[in-house]
Amino acid sequence: MSCLGQSFSLFITLGVTLLMTGCGEGQAQDQAERPAQQVDVVEVSAQDVLFTKTLPARAVASREAQVRPQVSGVIVKRHFEEGSVVDAGDTLYQIDDAIYQANYQSALADLNRTQASVKNAEAQLKRYKSLIKTNAVSEQSLEQIEADSSAFEAEMGIRKAAVHKAKVDLEYTKVLAPISGRIGKSNVTEGALVAAQQSNAMATITQLDPIYFDMPISNTQLRDIQSRIASGELVKVEQSATLFFENGQQYAHQGQLKFSEVQANASTDSVTLRTEFPNPEFALLPGMFARVELTQAKRENAVLVPQKAVQFNHDGSAFVFVVGPDDKVAQRLIKLDRAIGQNWLILSGLNEKEHVVVSGLQKIAPQMSVVPQLINQKKAG
Repeated sequence: MSCLGQSFSLFITLGVTLLMTGCGEGQAQDQAERPAQQVDVVEVSAQDVLFTKTLPARAVASREAQVRPQVSGVIVKRHFEEGSVVDAGDTLYQIDDAIYQANYQSALADLNRTQASVKNAEAQLKRYKSLIKTNAVSEQSLEQIEADSSAFEAEMGIRKAAVHKAKVDLEYTKVLAPISGRIGKSNVTEGALVAAQQSNAMATITQLDPIYFDMPISNTQLRDIQSRIASGELVKVEQSATLFFENGQQYAHQGQLKFSEVQANASTDSVTLRTEFPNPEFALLPGMFARVELTQAKRENAVLVPQKAVQFNHDGSAFVFVVGPDDKVAQRLIKLDRAIGQNWLILSGLNEKEHVVVSGLQKIAPQMSVVPQLINQKKAG
C-alpha cells in the first residue's frame, strides 16, 4: 500500500472513532439530564371492610290467605274493590243472614226457658230442704227435686253452647279479611251460593308489606364464610340487604336477612336465603326478579389497593410496585383475597404506610428512581 493510501485509511479510522466517542458522550449526557419518571402513589392503610355477596332473587309474598266461607248461604253483597288494599277484619262479603238470625233468636229463647226452669227448681229445692226438717215431705221427694235441679243445670249448659254456636254462625255471615294486604279478583258474585269450607276460594289476599326475596347461594360459598367467621378471620355482623332492580336502580329501603334453609338442595348443592324488605309503597310485587346485595361479614384491619395497581406474572402470581423512602421502585409479590368495589383485598405482602404505584406502571422498573406524588386512594380508584 502506498503512503497516500495508508494516510487516508488512518484518517477514516480516526474519524469513525471520534464520531463514536462523541455519540456515547451525548447519550450519557442525555440520560444524566433526563428527569425521573413522575408516578402517582397511594399510601397503604388498614381499615374495616364489609364482605358482601350479590345474588339473583325473586319476590315472594310474606303472607297469602285464601278467603273461604265458614257458613253456607247466598252472597247478598261484596264490600271491596278488586285489586284494592284491605285490612285484617274488613268485611269482604255478606251472606244472607236471615236463617242464622232466626236460629240465634230461637237459641236465645230456649236458653231463657231453661234458665226459668232452673230458677223454679232451685226455689223448690230450697223449700223442700226446709220442709224435710219437719218431716212435711219425704226423702224421696227431696231427692227427686234435687235430680230435677241438676238436670235443668245441665240443660242450661247445652242451651248456652247452642246460643254461642248460633251467634258464631251469624257472625260468620260477614266474611272478614283474615290478613291485611292486596285482594285479587273475586271468584263469586252477588247471588252466588257458597258452602261452608268449600274448596274454591272466594278471593285471595296477598300481604305485600313486608315482602320477601328468596335467593339461592352455593353451599360451598356459605360454608366458606361461616368457617372464616368461626376461625376469627372474619367478624360476624348484622346481615343487611340492599336490593337493585333489573335496570340497576337501587331500592329505597334496606332489608334484613330473615333466615336460611336448614338443608341444602341435593341436586344443586345450594341453600336458599330469605331477605325481608319494607314495601310501604307496594313497589315490589310477588314474582318480581331483582338482585340483592347481602352483607355477610366484616374483615378488620384489612388492606385494600386499587385494582389498576395490581399486575400479574406469567404464573398468575400478583405483584405491585412500591416506592421506598429513597424514591426507588421495588416489585412486591402480594396475595389477593377478593375484589371489593374498584379495589383488591390484600391478604399478605404489604404493610401500612407503604406507597403503592397506581400510574405510569409501563414506564417504570425495579430499582428505577421516580418522583412519587401521593394521591387519595378514592381518587386513584
